[in-house]
This record gives sequence, structure tokens and C-alpha cells, in this order.
Amino acid sequence: MTRTPERTPVVDPQPVSVVTGDGREDWCAACKAYTRHTGDVLMLSPEGVSTVGAWSWCEICDDPADQPPEEARRGR
Repeated sequence: MTRTPERTPVVDPQPVSVVTGDGREDWCAACKAYTRHTGDVLMLSPEGVSTVGAWSWCEICDDPADQPPEEARRGR
């Protein structure tokens, strides 16, 4: 006789939020200056707060307005 598998109950997931922590100044190795901003990526859940990653951005290297035209970057 074949037994019918029981259904696994569906449980609603716990609500979580992902937020960025406070930014701080950091050294940019490419610019050789303190022009990079960095911070933590935090996950807020009913169990508490967890650090799940980091973000960083350099005000010189990552600013599209300061980048050379695409042709210049390709060496044309």
C-alpha cells in the first residue's frame, strides 16, 4: 500500500529589514587619499541585528562626472 506524503506546513517568514550603517571616512588605495566612504550593511530581524556586508564609495574614483570619456578609457 502506498502512503500519501504529508504536506509540510507553510510558515510565514519573519519580517527583516536591510539598512546601511553610519558612514565613515576611509583610505582609497587608488586615489592615495582619504576620499572613500565606507559603512556596514545591517540586517534587522526579530532575533536582533546582524552585519551582513559592507558598502564603500570613493568620491573621486566612483563619481561618474569625474570619469574620462569611454573612448579614452579604451585607449583610443
